[in-house]
Amino acid sequence: MSEIKRIFIVGDSGAGKGVLAEAVAKKLGWQFINADIFGCTAHLGRRLSQVIGDSGEKKMNDTLTEILEHQVKMDNIVVTTDENVACTERRRDLLKNEFTVFLTASTTVLIDRLSNYRPLLPVEDYSSLINDVKNERAIWFKEVATHSLSSDDGDIQAHVESVINAMA
Repeated sequence: MSEIKRIFIVGDSGAGKGVLAEAVAKKLGWQFINADIFGCTAHLGRRLSQVIGDSGEKKMNDTLTEILEHQVKMDNIVVTTDENVACTERRRDLLKNEFTVFLTASTTVLIDRLSNYRPLLPVEDYSSLINDVKNERAIWFKEVATHSLSSDDGDIQAHVESVINAMA
């Protein structure tokens, strides 16, 4: 990988992507971009396709691709991504060419962090939903990751240093 000009933070809703991205951007003096615009599985309590249908999900995916294609042309940015960013091969291919951080968190921590945002729609087993989606996406997040770390301990400063050290 050549000189790093962009950092993308990927992971599940509740992992702390936005907090980490903002802190890394501040430390580097780069622009922070919040591109987590469609991530809603944890809030809705259902997979997106169950709420907006297949055509709505396709439109959402097209929009996420357009956003990412624009961002990979920018310099000195740290981007918190949508939880769906790695769900298509095209976006995974784009992210593989960038410095991409996979921020993980255990299901227990995710549920605890999302507890103020419990599903807007009824769901029988919230833990199972979060775990299923987490396990499905982890494969894609690992595929694109340059660097991975767990946010379970909540030590933002240590996580920032981990990202910056991994850039060297």
